[in-house]
Amino acid sequence: MKDIRKIRAEELKVGNFAFMDLTGRNTEEWIGQPMLFDGAVFGFCLSGSFSFRINHREFRMTANEVFICLPRHLFTATGYTSDLSVKLLLVSPEFLYTLPVSFGFDWLKHVEACPRLPLPAEKIADLTALYALTERYDTGDKQALPIRDALMLPFMLIIISQAEPAALAAGSPKVSRQEWLTRRFFELMSEHFESQRQVAFYADKLCVTPKRLSAAVKETSGHTVLEWLNEAALVEAKRCLRTTDLTVLQISEALHFSTASSFVRFFRQHAGCTPLEYRRR
Repeated sequence: MKDIRKIRAEELKVGNFAFMDLTGRNTEEWIGQPMLFDGAVFGFCLSGSFSFRINHREFRMTANEVFICLPRHLFTATGYTSDLSVKLLLVSPEFLYTLPVSFGFDWLKHVEACPRLPLPAEKIADLTALYALTERYDTGDKQALPIRDALMLPFMLIIISQAEPAALAAGSPKVSRQEWLTRRFFELMSEHFESQRQVAFYADKLCVTPKRLSAAVKETSGHTVLEWLNEAALVEAKRCLRTTDLTVLQISEALHFSTASSFVRFFRQHAGCTPLEYRRR
């Protein structure tokens, strides 16, 4: 099974999907490793339990539960049991844009509120069968591609159709002002982190002072606004170095650093090595 960190961007762009198994034998290397993906990540648990973080929020899933990680959300595995069996499916944004049906935007709000969804055992069985069949057609054969794409639609419909009931069942608990500011900050960060890494920018968007925003995010998530912004930029830089042939200059420009040398200094400070050293490793 493919390791997400070894999947090249062009492979996912052409194939639209990447498949992965998380088990009690191969999950250790993922613990504490944040992942940032332009598309959506769907996961469903067959056995054991799995703890993870989406942005700053902590979740734990067990058998017969699924989760959806929306595009450009930081996903980090934080714990698991030895009997873990989780199936992951990464779906490119290109595929989401070309689906023959429209899910609308409500499901995004429901998933944002409740990304972990319980499913009846029979629906998990359907997902398992569709996943195995879809993966079987994940080849370069032109005749296999339309079959695989067609199989993806019922897979996604089964999961997305559960988003609204799960969100309604969970209700809308009242959140503190600090929690509200933190959630809104993460929404803004997912849209702007490549070009905006100044606390004042996000504070202005939320009509609070930089000090107030920093205090709220620190209290809620345990990390400062600047730490989260640097983490998002670092994850994206690592992804580009791992999965593309972009030069250091091109990556620095994509992340809106003033110069390539400032990007190199940033990367060395936070990753402990230069971008080229990281790429060679």
